[in-house]
Amino acid sequence: MTSETNANFGPILFPFTGSTVGGSHISTFHLARSLEAHHGVKCVVLAPLASNVARQAAEMDLEVHSTGDAPAKARDFAADIAKVSRRLRTLKSYGPDAIVHCNDIWSLQSWGIVGRMLGLPLVYHHRALLRMRWLDRVLVRQSHGIITISDPCRRNLRFLPEERVTCILNPFPDPMLKPPEGRRMEFHPHTSGDAEPILIGFIGNFQFRKRPDYFLDVCAVIAARESRARFVIFGRERDFQGRDLEKRAADLGIADRLVLAGFRSPPEMNIATLDILLAPALGEPFGRTLVEALLLGVPFVATDDAGHSEIVARWSGGLLVGSQATADKFAEEAMRVLAAPEDFILSLEARRKVAEELSPRSHAARIMNVYRSISGAKA
Repeated sequence: MTSETNANFGPILFPFTGSTVGGSHISTFHLARSLEAHHGVKCVVLAPLASNVARQAAEMDLEVHSTGDAPAKARDFAADIAKVSRRLRTLKSYGPDAIVHCNDIWSLQSWGIVGRMLGLPLVYHHRALLRMRWLDRVLVRQSHGIITISDPCRRNLRFLPEERVTCILNPFPDPMLKPPEGRRMEFHPHTSGDAEPILIGFIGNFQFRKRPDYFLDVCAVIAARESRARFVIFGRERDFQGRDLEKRAADLGIADRLVLAGFRSPPEMNIATLDILLAPALGEPFGRTLVEALLLGVPFVATDDAGHSEIVARWSGGLLVGSQATADKFAEEAMRVLAAPEDFILSLEARRKVAEELSPRSHAARIMNVYRSISGAKA
């Protein structure tokens, strides 16, 4: 593809320290692909080679270079200090026009400081809702360019003046606007007789704040009201293990109606199997899954909190339930949506407009403006 820009900076370096892949990583990798395709800017993902981050980036045809580290399991300031010399050599090898683009506090601590020591422009992309302790604030303030992905994330950085922060929504490349035919056949064996199952799903890593356990509580209420309901959980083990969720489902009497489908990519194919998505997470910075659902025309019920609230306020696509709602209340709203999904699904034309608003091309153009504004910055 012909690039639109002859940038006088680059490469863009995206360092990561951990192993687990989440929505923020996927958004970063889509950004990198679009920067290369539409703007001719070389992008490099720096990551531990024995990490899911490195594997996912490589699968998305990005250039991946090893950090020389094992995947980090926690922030370790002393270890970061010990690795400064090696990291200085690594970043210096990319030349004086490189830009360091950090997408989490861990990498900002590990690589942002080193980038500043070399006089490289530094971007911090704030993609999470954090407690923002004193050290975190110091790390963020050292950045030349600061980007947030949502209004809740901007409020999380309220200690910064307005002019220092740019809000840019995450990109969603080539979204499905209609579920493909035959997408649900895999789950038919889990339904008795010839009845068409009603597939109710959860998509996300098994973290406490994502509340997969609460999802099962809601499912138990729905199961008592709708015999055709079947439940699917997509995601990776984190705070909860698969066996924890299996035991809870057994205790609730719905084990025979639950499928733990594991992590699958692309995520929109998971959503496409569903009649309704339930998103009980708290503290979502934005929430890729909800946006993917509304683009597909799959209705959802989500917690009225943080990024979920912003998504529904911007585009609708489903219902919100209070963050303190009981499982009975959440189930009641889910049944309401299932009774009349057409009342909540966006029209195809509306979905096309959202897709254009969130296209990687538009996203990359906005990011390029940030890079241009700081490309002459020095430590």
